[in-house]
Amino acid sequence: MKILIDTNVLISAFTFCGKPLKLIHRLLLTNHTLIVTSYVAGEFQETVERKWPTKANELCTRLLKADFLFLTSTDKQYGKLRDKKDVPVLSDAIHYNVDVILSGDKDFLEAGLEHPAVKSVSELWDFLGFDNL
Repeated sequence: MKILIDTNVLISAFTFCGKPLKLIHRLLLTNHTLIVTSYVAGEFQETVERKWPTKANELCTRLLKADFLFLTSTDKQYGKLRDKKDVPVLSDAIHYNVDVILSGDKDFLEAGLEHPAVKSVSELWDFLGFDNL
């Protein structure tokens, strides 16, 4: 399955560990393709530099060393969402024909998208039938 990881999940995984990091590890072990686009990577860098300036370099380096498929974001815009900052993420997901957007963003989770599906960390864990999180 091709899964585009949204910024908020990456930040949770790389700064707080816990459930998001466990899910990412499990997905990598089960041969799913985890995608991070240049838009998401840029948001990640901007956020960690603003919130954790002393750890920003370390966090960005860890992200770039992760076993993700890094793709360039498309210039095209597909779809409409309540939060305009989510449109580039949706556009990349559609452009690269991903199966799932992994996000904790309420706007995404309540958007009612069918393809790509939008799942939270817990929803994707359950959907894939993984053992206890």
